[in-house]
Parts: sequence; structure tokens; C-alpha cells
Amino acid sequence: MSIEVKGDNHVNGNEKVPFITKFFFGLGDVYGGGVFNIINFFYAIFLTDVVKIPPAYASIIFLVGKIWDAITDPIMGYISDRTKSRWGRRRPYFLFGVPFIFLSFVMVWYPVSFESTFARFLYALFSYMFLNTVVTMVLIPYTAMSAEITLDYNERTAINSLRLMFSLLSSLLCAVLPMMIVKSMGDPKKGYLTMSIIFGTFFALPYLGVFAFTKEKNFNPATTKLNFKELIIEPLKIKTFRLYLGMFLFAYLAIDTVSVIFPYYMKYYIGRPYFVSAVLGVLLITEIIFVPVYATIARKKSKNFAYIVGALVWMVGAAITFFFRPDWPSQLLLAVAALIGAGVSAVAVMPHTILGDVTDVAELKYSERREGSISSLATFLRKVSSALVQALILLILGAVGYINPKGNEIPKQPESVVLAIRLIVFVGPILLLLVGIYCAIRYPLKPEVHKKLIEILNAKRQGANVDENTLRELERELI
Repeated sequence: MSIEVKGDNHVNGNEKVPFITKFFFGLGDVYGGGVFNIINFFYAIFLTDVVKIPPAYASIIFLVGKIWDAITDPIMGYISDRTKSRWGRRRPYFLFGVPFIFLSFVMVWYPVSFESTFARFLYALFSYMFLNTVVTMVLIPYTAMSAEITLDYNERTAINSLRLMFSLLSSLLCAVLPMMIVKSMGDPKKGYLTMSIIFGTFFALPYLGVFAFTKEKNFNPATTKLNFKELIIEPLKIKTFRLYLGMFLFAYLAIDTVSVIFPYYMKYYIGRPYFVSAVLGVLLITEIIFVPVYATIARKKSKNFAYIVGALVWMVGAAITFFFRPDWPSQLLLAVAALIGAGVSAVAVMPHTILGDVTDVAELKYSERREGSISSLATFLRKVSSALVQALILLILGAVGYINPKGNEIPKQPESVVLAIRLIVFVGPILLLLVGIYCAIRYPLKPEVHKKLIEILNAKRQGANVDENTLRELERELI
């Protein structure tokens, strides 16, 4: 099967992408970076301490909601790959998604006060599933489009680095401002609702710009069928994709682990619940500062090397959190946050810059572009594993005796709960990052290999003869 690119003279990846396209495309990731940040940092403690849902019930919400979300991801990838419209395969979902982004975010933070615990649980479960459905509808096409704006290795790095800069800026705002808004309103329930309206608008509006100012390569729609083998089994046969998954999944599982447990760490171990905004702010500012540092390392060495450096830095910071004492000064806590942020920057950014390169390997195997299927499978697996980890953390807290607050009081948790919180912050990221480092060491798609890959793909697209020896070498190394 041959690749056709209709009406596009820049298929060989050598063109420069206009800055306005890079800017508005990157702006779209304020949603991806922000919505998950707020959910991961504050939703669990919102459920247990504001809606008053027991940890075991909250774990079910995370588990069922995320698995539902994960199931819909491959379906959305399939739909997006096969969409035909005058606006392309991806862009229609950006425009359609704007009102639903706002509505779903407000619903998930609406502090229902039904007398029945089970009724509160059902509402929270439904609203969380609705939010995840909207996220899937918008972000699967958006992620796939990151590989279609250009085929050039360095331009992809530039686009995705800018995109991740917006994501991290959004993450910063979504880590610092929500609790400030909640605290300023006096009543936590009113505060969470006000916060959801502000951030729902913040997430929705940029997609008007993404729709208006970006354009994907005009590849023919894919011919994959909606079946388990095509969407899940086939991509997993690609060695490069499996190693990319290891880097991506375990990095973000480490991020998810810390995100869920950190507000509990600050509230019940450090004893400074509202200082969490300052700590997260420093962490995320450091992440942003280090993005160009790791982008430079990636250009001079490789993307997987930058990932390894960042993972090692984070592991040092994680070890310090366990030994940190509550009576130590706040400045030292901020310094530890900065150290962790310097590491998180690489493991958060590098997998996103690698994804487009992995889809090139998929084209080598299948002779067609499958960005939607590849990105949706990666997201599917991340969400399933993330749901399991988040549910496990909440189940652990419940099992060791977590006490739900009554009213606005902060209960004294048993020593077993405090120890569990400290161990999760410490051991969780280190174990997960070790797996990511192992996959990064084995990852084969270095810059010089990718250059050969693009040359072969360009020749195949144009129907020209290819060097069979180089082709076979690439297939052995990458597939």
C-alpha cells in the first residue's frame, strides 16, 4: 500500500513551520496540561474532604472513570484517522469540543450535597466519566495532529517543546491558583465551583485559535478497521513503540502517583495544606525553566538521553522527601520542589517529542500514517495503568485507616496513614522511573537513525527506488 498526500508540496519534512501555527497549536495544550494537573492534584482530596466520599468509593470513581476513558481512546483514534471533512481529519473536533470542555469541567467540580453517600458517589462517577469523554474527543485528535504539522525531526522538537511550554505554564497556573481561589471564597464548596467556571473557560477558548490557525498535512484517511488486533495488538509488535511506551507510561505513572498523594503529604505530614500552591508553583516553574535545557540536550545527544538525566535528578529529590521533617524551614521544602521540577521537566517533555518519530516507524511497517491509532493506544494504556495506580493509592489510604474530615476540621490521621503517605511519595516515583530509564537506554531511534528513516519514507512516498540494505537494517533495528 502506498502513501498519498493530496495537495501538499511539503511532504519531505524540510519546510519551516510558521510561528503563528506553532503558537496556536501549542496553545491548545493548556487543556491537556491543565485539566489533568487539577484533577490529579486536587480531585481525590476534593472527593474525600469536600464531597465526603470514603476513599474506597473514590478509588472506584478513579478506576471506572479512567477505564471508561481508556476504552474510548482507541475508538476516537480510529474515528479521527478516518474522518473526512473540508477542515481535515482532526480540526472539526476542536471546534465542536469548545462548549463541552467548559460544561464537563464545571460539572466535575460541582460540590453536590446529597444526603446519601451513594447518590454523591453516582453523581461524581457520572461527571468524571463525562469529563474524560470530552477530554478524549478533543485531545486524541490534538495529540495525533502533533505528528502531522511537519515531518521534520527538529521542527517537531520545536513545535512540541513550545506546546509543552504552554502545557507547563498551564500546569503552573492550575497548581497555584485553584487553592488560592478556593481559599479566597471562604466556603470550600463555593470556592471549588468558582474555580471550575474560571478554568473551564480558560481551557475551552484556546481551541478556537487551534481550529482557526493550524493545519495538518493532507494525508489520505487511514484504512485501519475498528478491531482489537489492528488498534492494540499490531502497534505493540513494533519494538520502538514498546520502548517508547515504557518511557511514557512509567514517567507519567510517577507523575500521577505524586500528584494524587502530594496534597495529603502537605496536609497530614508537613502540616501546611495551603502551602501546597507555593510548592507546586516552584516545582512547575523549574519544569518550565528546564524545558529548553533538555531540548538542547536532546539536539546535541538524543531525546532518550535527556530523559535519563531528568529521571535521575527526580529520583534524588524523591529520596529527600521521605527524610524531610515537618519542622524544617519552608525555604528548604521549596528547594526540594525545585530539584524535583528540574527532573520532571525531562520525563514530562521528552515522550511527547518522541511520539511523532515513533509514528514514522509505524509508517515504515504499515505504509500508511496511523498517528491517531498510535497516540490513542498510548493514551489508552496510560489511562488504564493510571487508573489502577490512583485507585491503589486511595485503597491503601483507606486500608491503613484514613479518617474523612467532618465539616472544615483537619483530623489527626493515624501514624499508619502518615507513614503510608511518606512511602508513596518516596518509593513510588523511584521504582517507576527505574523502568523508564531501562526503556530509554534501549530506545533505538537516535537522530542519525531517524534521518535515514525519513529518507527511506520520502523515497517510498514518491515511488522512487530505495536502498534495500538500509531498509532491511532499519526494519531490524526499529521494528
